[in-house]
Amino acid sequence: MNDQDVLVVGGGVVGLTLAEALTRQEPGLRVTVLEQHGWGSGATGYAGAVDIPYAHTPFHRQLVEAGRQWWTEFEADAPAPGARTALPFAWLVRGPEAAGHLADTLVTPARPVAAPADGAWRLPAGTTALAGEAHVIDPRRLTAALVRRLAARPRVRLVEHRRVTELTPAADGVRAATADGGRWRAERCVLALGPWLPSSPLRSALRPAPGPAGPEADVRTKRVYGLRVALSGPAAVRYGVGSAEDGIFLFPVADGEFAMSVKHDVWDVPPEERPLPADVRARAAAFLDAVVGPGTWAVPRGRVFADTYTPDATPRLLPLSPADGVFAVTGLHGSGVRLAAGLAAHAARAVLAHRRGDLA
Repeated sequence: MNDQDVLVVGGGVVGLTLAEALTRQEPGLRVTVLEQHGWGSGATGYAGAVDIPYAHTPFHRQLVEAGRQWWTEFEADAPAPGARTALPFAWLVRGPEAAGHLADTLVTPARPVAAPADGAWRLPAGTTALAGEAHVIDPRRLTAALVRRLAARPRVRLVEHRRVTELTPAADGVRAATADGGRWRAERCVLALGPWLPSSPLRSALRPAPGPAGPEADVRTKRVYGLRVALSGPAAVRYGVGSAEDGIFLFPVADGEFAMSVKHDVWDVPPEERPLPADVRARAAAFLDAVVGPGTWAVPRGRVFADTYTPDATPRLLPLSPADGVFAVTGLHGSGVRLAAGLAAHAARAVLAHRRGDLA
């Protein structure tokens, strides 16, 4: 039996960031991360993330601010080149009402800006632009930096290719079984399963938390469309552009590519790849024509996947079975990467408080 203080199931960017936050706050903690495939091979492996400090609720704002603090501390300890890079970013808004809503939503203020003289993007008719703070996060580089950081901490165990098949409540916390016959015991367990959380069989043996915080409230999956865009000419300049009204964001990612996310209100979907619908391609094409110009772009590939949401669309730590010390980290709007630092900092505080008996 492998004894741990905290067992983290899921080795994507959220699970690894949580382990880093736990052992930063309490260096003597015994933490193990179990990943069924390779580090960052799930949703993290195909994400492209632009870290923009905007929030829809007060708690969402707390997570953004906690994430900003986490990044400051993380990069001060040992820089991780390329994991997070500052990005010039412009918000496109139509009318004063949209501008006012955006101002209320942004954690850091934006300022009016004209379209850049180098032609990196165009200002569509009827819109104004606001320049705001933004960073591009490279999930693969961040994952690699987290693994290096955690591997240097003597009481942290990182175990790849170990699938957890069962969680069982025990008098001293929770016990886990892995497909290879391994047995693990921990005081606390956190599921960081991304869009696979709602359908995970690991929840079946747990004693649910009463009330709206428990699995009765559940979490849902919402469809997300991600495209890779190749730009030519002036449009290839590293610059990000987004429209909160349209739910479309365009920003540079690794290897000279641009990523584009297109919001789509389709709920309760499985986390699997499907062909991009024609209407999504049409929305993407109209945005690209307006912002970078016809003939300057191509979409070599796209992907459909799912993100997890709480019922009230607020990212948080869900106490799946607090009597057994089992929690799940879930969120919204690309939180797996964009809000991972804030989610991890919040979840680490909650798990440690539960260990001290401060959280029922």
